[in-house]
Amino acid sequence: MKYLSGIAICLAVAFAMPHVCADSTGYPQLLSTRYTTGDALPAGVHAPAADVSFVAVSKLPKGAKILSAARTRAGRVWVVSDKGNFRSAGDRYVPLELPRNYKPLQQMINTDLRIAYVAGNGGDTIIAATNFGMVLSNGTEYWRLVDRGDGMPYDNLNCIHQAQNGDVWAGTKEGAWRWRNGKYRYFWGKRWLPGNKVSAIWTDAQNRAWIQTDGGVACIEEKAMTLKEKAAHYDAITQERHNRRGFISTSDFKVAGHPEKGVILHADDNDGLWTAYYVAAMSLNYASTHDPLVRSEVQKSMRAMIDLERVTGISGYPARSTITTAELNAGVGGANLQEKDDFSPAFPLWFKSPIEPNLYCKGTTSSDEIDGHYLAWYTYYEYVADAKEKAEITALVRRVTDHIISHGYQLFDHSGSRTQWGFWDPENLNNNPRTADQRGENSLLILSHLKVAYHITGDAKYKAAYDDLIDNHHYLLNTLEWRRLPGATWWSINHSDDQMACVAYYPLLMLEKDPARKSILTESIARTWEPSLLGEPTLKDEHSSFYNLAYGALTGHPCDVESAVANLQDWPWELITWTVHNSQRHDVTLRTHQGNDGSNKGEIDRVVPVSERNLTRWNDSPWAADGGTDGAREEDGTAWLIAYWIGVHHGLIPKDR
Repeated sequence: MKYLSGIAICLAVAFAMPHVCADSTGYPQLLSTRYTTGDALPAGVHAPAADVSFVAVSKLPKGAKILSAARTRAGRVWVVSDKGNFRSAGDRYVPLELPRNYKPLQQMINTDLRIAYVAGNGGDTIIAATNFGMVLSNGTEYWRLVDRGDGMPYDNLNCIHQAQNGDVWAGTKEGAWRWRNGKYRYFWGKRWLPGNKVSAIWTDAQNRAWIQTDGGVACIEEKAMTLKEKAAHYDAITQERHNRRGFISTSDFKVAGHPEKGVILHADDNDGLWTAYYVAAMSLNYASTHDPLVRSEVQKSMRAMIDLERVTGISGYPARSTITTAELNAGVGGANLQEKDDFSPAFPLWFKSPIEPNLYCKGTTSSDEIDGHYLAWYTYYEYVADAKEKAEITALVRRVTDHIISHGYQLFDHSGSRTQWGFWDPENLNNNPRTADQRGENSLLILSHLKVAYHITGDAKYKAAYDDLIDNHHYLLNTLEWRRLPGATWWSINHSDDQMACVAYYPLLMLEKDPARKSILTESIARTWEPSLLGEPTLKDEHSSFYNLAYGALTGHPCDVESAVANLQDWPWELITWTVHNSQRHDVTLRTHQGNDGSNKGEIDRVVPVSERNLTRWNDSPWAADGGTDGAREEDGTAWLIAYWIGVHHGLIPKDR
């Protein structure tokens, strides 16, 4: 079966100011077409016969079969055969052995090194695939080994090939890599290859790489692309396969890896949250483009979010999700009507809507859901809503904010009690040792919500509540505790909380005009992103376009725009969650931590490009070594879109790039 995949290459992007990324006509987007065993390759495509015409066969052992050979411009020849490896030495061939005579400070070669394959394009250098990496030589005894210490993803090589454009491709038992201008790109798993054991690689006149594996052949090529075109592509996928009555979320495939064979939609645990991010992204899109189609799309999703509160019959309480009886009968997943609420076990998690017949609502809405709602209300109200919609959103914001305040800064659902994570009150945040770890973030969240409420409604009581929490309960100072708790370690990071905090910072820093208060809030977000002198993990190391661009937009500080743009370019063209493994790589180190409950948490010591890891939203760890669903699921495009449109809206990325 043939598959199509893709990714954007990270490019070095020059820019004059730290806040603005230079314009460009585009970047090369990697695409992979996979032909599994039994599929016919395109007409005329086959592994070319190696050119070994320059080899003096008579100088090899009788009957030797040449497996690979390479020659330098100076005429030096290396040969790999089934009867040993040889090199030219004057008018004869001698065994190709490790260097015996070393120059001062010349790199020593491991005596266990074995050459499996040689290549070159007739230039100055012969390239050899070995069990310890790639040997570069001018055909004499001067060898230079390039291996994991130089950033090679996997250095036990089966085969190697040099393209006419200078790229070097190598195959291993764990995928393939490309070496271009000193940078590696690693290809592993079905996002790129039908199998991971690579036996041969060749390139054609178009510089397309054809990779022979134990599962078939992959064709990897580059296509000129702009981020604007990529945004349209991701939005099309989102609308086609991830839109359930306006709710935006992941979907499952009826047949793994085959979106064309149908999808299974779900009532997601966080329908309100993921849809809110889509509303925010497309509201910023509309603010920049004024595209009527964008307005139509975002309007449908905003309507779905508004209905989350209306259908519960509880003033100011939005459900996590809803599902209709028709959807249940049609096989829409995600809803077990018998499931109990762990926090209020006497009540079912799902309850029937008292407003709409044949509709069920999901309870126990959490703080991250509410966080997303306020972001969506703010961005839609600012950039998309007409007068009628503004009045409707104003009333909704008032109801939800009044509900929270009247319940003592807590969220109550159909159980008549607080939801597990729906609390922002001083008692829990400042005085309760069991929930004090939420102090920094939840103080930030409620300040953001109150600021949005005051901005949209103009009601002074929300400003008074905001001031009270700052003046009498030190909530502004509490924000400085976010993500910088004493003893913070890599294994204690909650990546979902990172996402939630960034969403709260956005409207809060956009709306706060008091210089002294804004200075503290800016310090709060800077402490999460900027490198720490204490060695604490920060967001800059994650090379996230979302965090980088939001940080720059909200603070005016340099935000590593280059890395953000590279991340946007690097996202795979497909959004399918193919299984990806990085724990076998040679260019990373695994780190583990054993928890008190006996569980082990393992990660790698650096964030590899997004095209080389499991595809997730911003709420999952980019440090995870392995992951994926073997193509059973597809992400929507929202995580990428919200980062991109923040960058465009705030002038960090040119609109037409």
